[in-house]
Amino acid sequence: TIRPSQSSAQAIKMTAGQTGINPGSGLFTIAEKEKFYAKHGLDVNIVKTNTAAAVQAMLGGSMQMATGAGAAAFVTATLEGAPPFVLVGSWSNVFPYKIMARKDIKKPEDLRGKTGHVSAPFGTIPDTALRFALARLKLDPEKDVKLVQHSSADPASVLAAMDRGDVQFGILAPPFDLIAERRGYTMLLALPGLGIPWQNNGEWVLRSYLKTNRDNVVRFMRATTEAIKFYFDQKEKTVNHMTEYLGRSRDETEYAYNMFKNWLDRDPRPKVETIRTVLDAIKKNTPKAATANPASFIDNSIVDQLVKEGYYK
Repeated sequence: TIRPSQSSAQAIKMTAGQTGINPGSGLFTIAEKEKFYAKHGLDVNIVKTNTAAAVQAMLGGSMQMATGAGAAAFVTATLEGAPPFVLVGSWSNVFPYKIMARKDIKKPEDLRGKTGHVSAPFGTIPDTALRFALARLKLDPEKDVKLVQHSSADPASVLAAMDRGDVQFGILAPPFDLIAERRGYTMLLALPGLGIPWQNNGEWVLRSYLKTNRDNVVRFMRATTEAIKFYFDQKEKTVNHMTEYLGRSRDETEYAYNMFKNWLDRDPRPKVETIRTVLDAIKKNTPKAATANPASFIDNSIVDQLVKEGYYK
């Protein structure tokens, strides 16, 4: 049985960075609405951000965790000499994106010489995902296409740029692929089908914070795990919460929910192979990634503890 944490008279304050906007990064909104943080003795302040900014905020001490986050920025910072970050949970371990393109682009080779939009800053997950996908399609993301970025994770900016004719293709997570389709764009590739393991939406923390504040991290992961269970078991309420979070219509949100449900894991145990792919993706600009041990970025002890507490029955 699930044991709620002892509700202390004073809830423990934590600040968590929420990175990216897709149904895989929305567990915090379920945890907030269903009062799972409070249940586990936490008062969590969620700050919308991106992974690069979250790294800086956590190193500076103004943020304790990142949620709904992907590995690249945390792994890169660690390899470049920052105090080490560690992954304590991850429930989205694929690239949950599709490449959407103008109607006249029928096949991958038609992308040559075209401009694509990564919907977020360079170096963040959508950018990495698009580069990986282009490489799989035998296209050099540096030479065969031109890529443009957005200063924040903003999928709507891709559609706006495509509508204006500034770009001819872009990478989008549901429901934005559906919106693009309705506007007459075609899907060139669904990335989950490539079978690339990738740590996409999870919880990152400084190893030093985990060591000195382990109980806080355990509480946070209890709340997150309850949100995962809620996501899978309570579709109607989850779609309601996600509609508000995504700021899209209910039918678009339900479509996105159904897509993501196929791509997400009920057990948020971090996987070594997902970090291995990340190291492979960043080694060109971060040479130390070529020899780094992917397991060193993972701490499964909290998920192990939650298993013992009966969270995954």
